[in-house]
Amino acid sequence: MPLPATSPTIPGFAGTITTPDDPGYDEQRAVWNLMHDRRPALLVRPRSADDVATALAHARDNGLRIAVRGGGHSLPGHSTVDDGMVIDLRELSTVAVDPATRTVRVGGGAALGDVDAAAQAHGLVVPVGVVSHTGAGGLTLGGGVGRLMRRFGLTIDSLQSAEVVLADGRIVTASATEHPDLFWGLRGGGGNFGVVTEFTYRAHPLGPLTVLATFHPLERAGEVLKLGEEVIADRTTPDALLWTSFLRRGPEIAPWLHPRFVGERGIMSLIEWSGDPAEGRERLREIERRLAPPSGELAEIPYLAMQTVTDELLAPGTLRAYVKAGFAAEITDDLLAVLVERGALVGSPLSVIEVLSMGGAIDRVDPAATAFPHRGARWLVNVPAQWADPDPRAAGRETAWVRDTFSALEPHLAGGAYSNFMEDDEGPDRAYGPTLARLAQLKATYDPANVFSLNQNIRPLLAR
Repeated sequence: MPLPATSPTIPGFAGTITTPDDPGYDEQRAVWNLMHDRRPALLVRPRSADDVATALAHARDNGLRIAVRGGGHSLPGHSTVDDGMVIDLRELSTVAVDPATRTVRVGGGAALGDVDAAAQAHGLVVPVGVVSHTGAGGLTLGGGVGRLMRRFGLTIDSLQSAEVVLADGRIVTASATEHPDLFWGLRGGGGNFGVVTEFTYRAHPLGPLTVLATFHPLERAGEVLKLGEEVIADRTTPDALLWTSFLRRGPEIAPWLHPRFVGERGIMSLIEWSGDPAEGRERLREIERRLAPPSGELAEIPYLAMQTVTDELLAPGTLRAYVKAGFAAEITDDLLAVLVERGALVGSPLSVIEVLSMGGAIDRVDPAATAFPHRGARWLVNVPAQWADPDPRAAGRETAWVRDTFSALEPHLAGGAYSNFMEDDEGPDRAYGPTLARLAQLKATYDPANVFSLNQNIRPLLAR
């Protein structure tokens, strides 16, 4: 039975505990996606891995369902739970950089911005996602797509080890030499196997980015995406180039966008170069010449500036969101036609169809090396709806647009889904595909009672 609101203290727990009767409860329970307004029985903020183990034991002993919170960005609301326990890792947010060995140790509750700022102070980077208040833990465990993935691989490809608190309270290190089976599963298998209290990453040198930003009216979207396919399909295209296009309304926040396009449906592209700036300018100028955008800008931009460009627009506690996504082997004419057709129906100014290039370093990792099974895809097609209007009718319109759009796209996709861009109305087979059977065996080893079920859940494969 869930504990009453006036919960006792947890013996041996050195962190903070908040109940529904305590000041600050509503602030602490809030998560990024306002679609999920849940009321945990307990919010605990551990200060160590031992605290996490103590909290887990208390939850098990009292029949409390467990949610693990890092940045609170889980789109389906897995960072919170009604009547259960939220293990809030935000006290564990230390980031330590060793520039000599180019390694970065990151607490399980750190945000991407914490990692970016600490690493860039030494001219280094860990390849992570693109919204700085996202939690590093959830981003990593799902695989970790971002603007540097073609050059340096997914976030999991830079992960060297993880400190993990298991369901039975044991604290272990997972790496290539210690619990290698668990290390394999953590890299793409989500939060199914334990609470990661510290990650250690390999870091990479990085200077500024060279970025070409463009906007074209919708009737030219096919032309833009065909060039994107040509560039990314070309095996001579360097890994340093990333192509992202968004079918969307022209955004107010883009200072380079001509006012006549603000609010108009069209295609915005960010073509980013993470290598030598001189070579980047030359390559991007040629792409700009071929695209002939009616509105655009080519500029050298500090990495930290690019990583925070959408922070205010996507600020916590302001938006509702719903998402579906899939992978594409190529942008075919049929897929292109659906993208343009559905792009014409974008509603909210923050809703988009994102077409994000993959390949490069991602595809050069052995598909069996990690639990992330989608390395051969050339594109990730992401359909997130985001809106501020609290009216339930707005939610109905936006979620229907996402579902209808993805239904139209799916026959032209390669199958599979990125676990961090999924809702609870999709099964784990879409996220894990050919790695699911091995993950289910691993789940039986490390979490046979499915204590960690608030995720893209893998049920343990138990002996009959």
